[in-house]
Amino acid sequence: MYYAIKGGDVVLAQYDFIKMSLGLDLFFLRIMKEHSFFLEIAFMPKDRRVREKAGIFRQKFEQLLSDATDLANGNVSKDTINSHQAVTRFTGEAERVTEFYTGIPFNIELTKREEVLQPAEFGIQNVKTEQAVDSLNRRAYQQTAELVMFKEHILESVRSCRMFTANYPLLIEHIIREAKHYMKMLSKLSRKENIMSQEDLINQEIFWNRQMAEHAKFIAGLLDPTEETLIETANMFGDEFDELTAEAEKAGRQAMNIAGVTEKSRHETMKLQDFKAAGTKGILECKIQSIIIPLLGDHVLREANHYLCLLGVCQN
Repeated sequence: MYYAIKGGDVVLAQYDFIKMSLGLDLFFLRIMKEHSFFLEIAFMPKDRRVREKAGIFRQKFEQLLSDATDLANGNVSKDTINSHQAVTRFTGEAERVTEFYTGIPFNIELTKREEVLQPAEFGIQNVKTEQAVDSLNRRAYQQTAELVMFKEHILESVRSCRMFTANYPLLIEHIIREAKHYMKMLSKLSRKENIMSQEDLINQEIFWNRQMAEHAKFIAGLLDPTEETLIETANMFGDEFDELTAEAEKAGRQAMNIAGVTEKSRHETMKLQDFKAAGTKGILECKIQSIIIPLLGDHVLREANHYLCLLGVCQN
């Protein structure tokens, strides 16, 4: 990691700001786009206007992701590419099958462009690129802030029984949490601060252990009741990541050495990653009975890939 001195403050050097920003944007802009989609397909016919608004968010995040992909070619880290947190081997097929099921179009060409991105060694980092990335970050922050407000309105309406949606209230809370996390990272980058400091990594571990626990619980709840073995495995992961979340919180609160907890988090996330990959493959091949839309399987797999890279395992 390289730093520069600006006005007496230590800030990220241009090269690291560009790589760090684009890695974050490639991952989270696709996640935000898909959050919008998951909301869009879960509304009832009477809530047509709300569904249409979710569709508009989906399209806006797709455009931001396209802009990020243009900037990222030759300017993103090898870790982002090798970890498959932006796209996996399943993403294109998951989009095709999900489009078939829902009738909602996906820009699969954009996914193909991401699949062939070149790492930072092949790009040219300069002031113009830095300014373009900073502008992208600011637009992403504003759009995500608007999406958070939309999600919060939906959640309040669902909890007050003024709206029905096929999404769990906890799932809506879950995706609000992820959007706010993205905004927090973007805010730090706007100040050229390192988002991979030791304190940040402890907070990320607490955050993502909780998200992994909820992923497992959602999977268990969306599998067909006949898939008893998979449901049992998913519930086991939910319990294990609840324990890991509590352990990470305790270590962070008491300023303890978190290395032991991190090693357990890494080990369990690798196992969960395998479970998610097998599940996504099984859903795409119509071998697993569930009400899990294929893109959701790939979505949660990418989040496990992202978390593993934060934990130091970027070769997937």
